[in-house]
Amino acid sequence: MRAILSCRNSSAPALAHALAHALAAAALTLGVSASPLLSQAAIDPNMAPRAAALERAGERQVATDMLGHYLATAQDDGKAWFQLGRFYILDTRDWHTRGHVGDPDGQLYLDLSVLAFDQATRLLVDSAAVFRTMVEMERALLFVEDSGWAAARERRPRGDAPPLPGYIVELGANILGSCPAQGVLLTGNQLETVAVWYASLDAGYRKDVLPLRPDLYSTDSVYRRRMAAELGVDPALAVRPALTVTAARRPICVGPTADSAAAPTGAAVVFRMVRIVGLRGAPATDVLSVGELLTSTRLGGTIWTREVLGVYSAAARSNPLLCGGLLLPLGGMTSRACGT
Repeated sequence: MRAILSCRNSSAPALAHALAHALAAAALTLGVSASPLLSQAAIDPNMAPRAAALERAGERQVATDMLGHYLATAQDDGKAWFQLGRFYILDTRDWHTRGHVGDPDGQLYLDLSVLAFDQATRLLVDSAAVFRTMVEMERALLFVEDSGWAAARERRPRGDAPPLPGYIVELGANILGSCPAQGVLLTGNQLETVAVWYASLDAGYRKDVLPLRPDLYSTDSVYRRRMAAELGVDPALAVRPALTVTAARRPICVGPTADSAAAPTGAAVVFRMVRIVGLRGAPATDVLSVGELLTSTRLGGTIWTREVLGVYSAAARSNPLLCGGLLLPLGGMTSRACGT
């Protein structure tokens, strides 16, 4: 209901859209689905794949509307709830790209995404809990844009999402632990970014390292202004020139999957899981470990252990020394990167 009330001032089409899906999600959350006035529809196993196909074809709005109407009665379709939550995350990211312009706003989209992922988690959908934590990362982004990283580390309101699997937190800690003191860490794909943000903000690793998302710096004017202030550079500069200026004062660490096109100009030193431009003084001395990942893979692993292995493999392609060190306990699981 809070999400519904927050969009009273929205334009009429956006308001109708937001209300329709807020009501559909709230039906189950508030127990309305138990009412005899609402009939339960049979689960359509093709609904979630159909919605995903529509989104890939550029019809996310159509797919979202379809899922909203469907879930108003078919509340036990966990895969459909998962897709709906994922669409709201994408809507939030589009709102950032538009410069935080448009109704509903990003916070409302995230509120709706929480409702959807909570239902998907209740229905034991694979990956729902991890994506629920991704929503908290998106909420943290709003806080960072408003108040900065230092405030986010100390005062950011924590959600009630389940914790990330230990091997994902371990990945984030290992990447952070590869960056020298006072470094700026460029993150790449979604998993790497979530791992680093969670390890930094929620697990409290390496408060001296500043994670930075080059994709957002290039597309989100609000994020760019905030992070330019953190870096002490002119926000009119594009990401690479801004980081080149910064590299004269503090080391820039390029994560395993980060886009090299965003890296500052200058010679890079490969160290542990990152490439460093502007290295001065001693590198990091944090102890790195893959114990959590090894335990999980021995128990059968999941889709996320395979994704985490992909990030370690990306690091090993830049730094083969990892194969005989940090990644040695994993054996053949990083065979493509390590040539074994």
